[in-house]
Amino acid sequence: MWRYTRHERGPDLVLDALTRLAAEHFDIPLVLVSLVDEECQWFKSRVGFDITETSRDVSFCAHAILAPGLFEVPDATRDPRFQSNPLVTGPPHIRFYLGVPLVTPEGFAIGTLCLIDSRPRTLDKGQKQHLVVLGEQVMRHFELMRLRRLEETVTREGLGIWEMDVVTDLVWGNEAFHRLHREEPLISGNHHVLARDYPPEDRARLQAGLEEIIQQGKPFEACLRLKRPGDSQDIWVQLTGAPADAATPARLLAGTLRDITPLKQKTRELEWRHHMDQLVTRLQSGFIAGEDIPGAFSTALETLLEFTESEYGFIGEVFHDDEGRPYLQTYAITDISWDEASQALFQQTRANGMRFTGLDTLYGQVLQSAEPLISNAPGSDPRAGGLPPGHPPLKALLCQPVLLEGEMVAMVGLANRPEGYSEHSLMLLEPMMGPLAQLVHSLRLRREHEAAWQRLELSAKVFSSTREAITITDADNRIIEVNEAFERVTGYSRDEVLGQNPRLLASGRQTRGFYQTLWRSLQETGHWQGEILNRRKNGELLPEMLSISVVRNEAGETTHHVAVFSDLTRIKQHADELFRAGHFDRLTGMPNRHHMIQLMHEAIARRRPDESLAVAVLDLDRFHDLNKRLGREESDRVLVALAGRLAEAAEPGDLVARLGGDEFAFLLHRFQNSAARLDRIIEGLVEPLSTRGGETLQVTGSLGVTLYPADDEDPETLLRHADQAMYRAKVMGGNGYAFFDPDREQEIKVLQLRRKEIAGALIADEFVLYYQPQIDPRTRKTVGVEALIRWQHPDKGLLAPDAFLPAIAGSDLELAFDAWVLRSALRQQQAWLAEGLTLSVCINLTPQSLTQDAFVDVLREALAACPEVPPALLCLEVLESAALEDFQAATRVMRNCRALGVKVALDDFGTGYSSLAYLRNLPVDMIKVDRSFVMGMLEHKDDMAIVESVIYLAQRFAKLVVAEGVESNAHIQHLKAMGCDLLQGFGIARPMPAGALVGWCGTFANASH
Repeated sequence: MWRYTRHERGPDLVLDALTRLAAEHFDIPLVLVSLVDEECQWFKSRVGFDITETSRDVSFCAHAILAPGLFEVPDATRDPRFQSNPLVTGPPHIRFYLGVPLVTPEGFAIGTLCLIDSRPRTLDKGQKQHLVVLGEQVMRHFELMRLRRLEETVTREGLGIWEMDVVTDLVWGNEAFHRLHREEPLISGNHHVLARDYPPEDRARLQAGLEEIIQQGKPFEACLRLKRPGDSQDIWVQLTGAPADAATPARLLAGTLRDITPLKQKTRELEWRHHMDQLVTRLQSGFIAGEDIPGAFSTALETLLEFTESEYGFIGEVFHDDEGRPYLQTYAITDISWDEASQALFQQTRANGMRFTGLDTLYGQVLQSAEPLISNAPGSDPRAGGLPPGHPPLKALLCQPVLLEGEMVAMVGLANRPEGYSEHSLMLLEPMMGPLAQLVHSLRLRREHEAAWQRLELSAKVFSSTREAITITDADNRIIEVNEAFERVTGYSRDEVLGQNPRLLASGRQTRGFYQTLWRSLQETGHWQGEILNRRKNGELLPEMLSISVVRNEAGETTHHVAVFSDLTRIKQHADELFRAGHFDRLTGMPNRHHMIQLMHEAIARRRPDESLAVAVLDLDRFHDLNKRLGREESDRVLVALAGRLAEAAEPGDLVARLGGDEFAFLLHRFQNSAARLDRIIEGLVEPLSTRGGETLQVTGSLGVTLYPADDEDPETLLRHADQAMYRAKVMGGNGYAFFDPDREQEIKVLQLRRKEIAGALIADEFVLYYQPQIDPRTRKTVGVEALIRWQHPDKGLLAPDAFLPAIAGSDLELAFDAWVLRSALRQQQAWLAEGLTLSVCINLTPQSLTQDAFVDVLREALAACPEVPPALLCLEVLESAALEDFQAATRVMRNCRALGVKVALDDFGTGYSSLAYLRNLPVDMIKVDRSFVMGMLEHKDDMAIVESVIYLAQRFAKLVVAEGVESNAHIQHLKAMGCDLLQGFGIARPMPAGALVGWCGTFANASH
């Protein structure tokens, strides 16, 4: 009984209306809605009885609630159970009692609806059945009030509810839902209308989710952004949806919208005020029994016509359209059709009633004025708007508005009374208008009641089916209700937690101060929201996003607490994954650059005053070439193995991170110029490493180091300084380390500016080629030239290679210069051939191009651009030291170049290792003896011996020999005698512009003859 009444003894207008209706219908003086508890019976509604409660031991109803059906006492004075009852022997002197138990859906009787008389009575079977129906209405009202309290509890929490009818394409939402969408209470359209306030990317998710619910019956839940009309910013909402019926595909969907204001739509107060007279008695019976209401109105109209001697009539309810104009919808109307078309229209609209909207008619005058109208000459009445052609004539008309509290709710119309109508006619009808108004009002309440019932049923379904856990506690914080989601998330069943305090979920991870703050917020603001860490029944931690609201009554007293929470476990796991993705390197698992800088900030903040920190950056030497040769997958495996070695080389507490590519960083604690720690890092790399293909690698690295606080900068600057020191270590040959030097930093800045200036000069076409002739000493003919680059500086004049080439060593500019020299030399060769001068041209390649497979493509394109130049007239000179630095790559590039038809010369031979194996295996056509040996051969026997040996070896390996540094005729004669093939040097000619070469060749040829 407490579940349905909460022991609330205040008046109930609906029950009062029902008891008054029963008293009038059964013509009985006492009608009670009695509720029975352990000690007494008390009356929720009563007619004819001033007492509010009686003791249970004298209660008739205490017997009635135990009866299987109606409990009847025809005469209490003759019934031994009640003969001595003080309610029989004294006021109210009960003789007759008939009570129907009020039974809950679970089968519990909580009270009765009873009829009491001070004289014996006998009711027929139909009257008893009417009492049973009224009892069911009373119990239905109690159930409705229970559901309404449940809905109000959910509504105060701010939970938005929506429902979609897939068949009619209508979407219903409660007030909280529509406040977010800013829509009318009923949205008409297809089922995608629900998504129109969401951004496209979220709209697609929502539409797909709705389709999945409809087609597969799967519940849907998503966190979406909502863009309300007129708002400048999005808001986040948690939307859930599920099928609300068992059909497939689903015909009715329901769901919730989180974080909205409380539901404002409230069930209108049901007021039942039934004051029916004799004319509407059958309407009362039909209304109570739920019979055909239009049929009952038709019968009542027939009786009314007969009573008033009228030929035609109607009874209808007044409504208003969207623009506020009144119109009449009939419940009953006599057949006034005059032809087949009007007869068909009458039959078509009879079931749902006919609608009268014309306001320029006599009944329209009543709709607008709410005043009675009598016209005994309708045909000539100026207020009439005329009748359709063929309409039966109206000789007299009476229209009586039915008012309820000043509002016209219905209209009764009568026509063609032989004697016409008068004010007396209105007086005769007046007693009937009150009950009729109450009946129309009751019908309106029934429609609202059915709509409210559907919404309350929906609220109950939402409460039980929403994916968010809901807990409702009483004022003493005892759990009185949980939903299925609570059971699923926590592992506790409903029966296990009912009556318990929610602290049974506590994990012990929150402090006392946390809970004090929570309760203070509830007391001061009525709400608290935040994250909390609870524990499931199985002991697992349960992170929650919890929202608690206080429910208060009209007196401001706390009656309930409503808690709604979501399981954050997956969100927390995803956050951890995002943290790792954003702070650690995916391949090696080491901290990335971003996290490295964070940890450096922390380490600097914790550093002891006397502690020195070393920040180091390590770059693997020539790993780019290794990566291209091995491929991505195998290179990644090598990187992981090397990262493991670096981590092992670090001491406990040190930090190793991967900055990206083949670059790593170190933060070494307690570093006091400990070279051994740096050696251990370098040495850890060079250990042989086997690939899956069976190749053994020996990887080296260049390490740059800066010391804090000697270098008192922020972490990013420290990394940059260490990187600059690393670059210096690479310049020094790699496989070692270098410390950051501020002076060296300035040198690097100057170098960078110099390179930028040189790159700009290349774009501005400030470079030119000079050509130094090469002659055959045997024929004294010019057979070739060596192309030598010069910079025609706009301010400094002509600059030799030594003024700019060292600045670009090891940079990508070397590749650009090689490509420029190659194309320029070929174009010049093509011009000479057009003039009839055939010369081979030697160009010098930098170490960068010699090991780049892409250079072969550059060469191929340059040759294709000058098709008149035979490839055999082009010779590529490579330094012996560059060829030996990466022997395999250099050999591959040289072979591919020779495959295109060009020749390859080994320059400065004798200054490197000059191994016979290299001379045998390198794919070269020509050997160039270094100028230092040639220039000193006349004064130094050792130089002479070296020159003779190189020429001898070249001849044995069938290679042409070029001697550079020929300074005199004596050089020419000695080299000729040794069998040298080509000579070049200042003793023959200095390098000259291309335009001067043709003339020089002619002069030299004449001088030779």
